[in-house]
Amino acid sequence: MKILLIFFLFSISVYAKGSISIQEILKQSFMQNIKVEKKSLILTKEEAKQIQQDAKVKLDSKIIRLYHVIDGDKIIGYGVLLRKRIRTKNAAVLYMIDSDKKIKGIEILSFSEPLEYKPNKTWQKVFNGKNGDDMLIAGKDIPTISGATMSADTLSKAAQLALSIIKIKRP
Repeated sequence: MKILLIFFLFSISVYAKGSISIQEILKQSFMQNIKVEKKSLILTKEEAKQIQQDAKVKLDSKIIRLYHVIDGDKIIGYGVLLRKRIRTKNAAVLYMIDSDKKIKGIEILSFSEPLEYKPNKTWQKVFNGKNGDDMLIAGKDIPTISGATMSADTLSKAAQLALSIIKIKRP
């Protein structure tokens, strides 16, 4: 029975990882007839410092994966993919931000902690419409999750970073 359960969980994990397409997520969030350009940014020491000061959050890496969402010849939004450590394991989260620098949505692409610590879709929607002027502090502006406080805090801090990256690195 235990082996069957492990096989089932492994199968779900492999299927979920194989089915994730960031471009499809962005297309669903913005609209179907868009083009997505993937950019890898290497921040300078000054840019990293500016982002951290603006977000009031430590940046873990100077390498950032950024997506431009393009309709025709106009950028209508962005995707910022951030990897953050929650407790002892990593999570990868895509922050979708519109051209007005407001969060359009977030998508948790990978979550290695136990599933009971993973924020649900309803909680994730509290970020929609938030911008860099909003306080994105878990327990104040963003509700915490009973039993998953560290997850809520980490994803809130990452949202601040994503908004600051767009503010500073926006073309």
